Amino acid sequence: MKLILTTTGFLLFVFSSITAQRLEYDVIRSDESMGTTVVNRTNTNGKVTYLLNTKTEFRVIFKFEVEYELEETFLNGTLQSGRSFNTLNGNTQKETELAIKQGFYSLIIDGIHTQVDEKEIRNSVSELYFEEPYDGKEVFSAYFGRMLTFDKIGEHLYKLVSPDGTNEYLYENGICVNVKVSRDFATFNQVLKPELLAAVRNNKYANSISK
Repeated sequence: MKLILTTTGFLLFVFSSITAQRLEYDVIRSDESMGTTVVNRTNTNGKVTYLLNTKTEFRVIFKFEVEYELEETFLNGTLQSGRSFNTLNGNTQKETELAIKQGFYSLIIDGIHTQVDEKEIRNSVSELYFEEPYDGKEVFSAYFGRMLTFDKIGEHLYKLVSPDGTNEYLYENGICVNVKVSRDFATFNQVLKPELLAAVRNNKYANSISK
C-alpha cells in the first residue's frame, strides 16, 4: 500500500510539472479556407518549447500544397535550440537548425553553417502567438538568420517585415487572434478558431506559462 501511494504521488508530481497550451487558426484567403495553423506551447520542468505547424493548399494557375514547421526551446528565458522547414508540393524548400555551441549560436540554413551575432536570444518569432509585443521589439528569426523588428500600427496591432513580405498581428488579452500575411503571390489571414476566440475574449484562456 505504501508503494502504491508513493507511486501515485510521484505520478501526480510529474503531471503537475508539465503544462501545455494550444492555439488553432483557420487560414483564410478570399473568404475561403485554405488550411490550418496549430501552435503548441509546453513547459516541462521550466523548459518551454514552442511548436508551430502550418499546412495550406491554394491555386494560382497551378495547385500548391505548402507546409511550414518551426520548433524552438527556451530554458530560463534563453533560446537553446530550434529547427524549421518548409515544403512545396512535398519537396523541401528550406531547412534550418539552431543550437548553442561553445558559448555562441550555431545556425545551419540548407546545409550552410554560420554563426549568429547574438550572445543571448531571449525573444523569437515562435512566441508571437502567445505574447503581445511592443513597438520596436526585436525578435529573432532562424528562418532568415536575423532579428526582425515590430512596428505598432494600431491598437494591439503590429507589423513585422521580413524578406518574404509583411505580417500584421492583432492581439486580444495578450493572445494573437489574427495574422494578415501579405506575400507577392497572395494575401491571407490566420484567424483564431471561434471557440478559442470566445475563451480569449472571456478571459477563460489560460496564458500563464512563464518563459
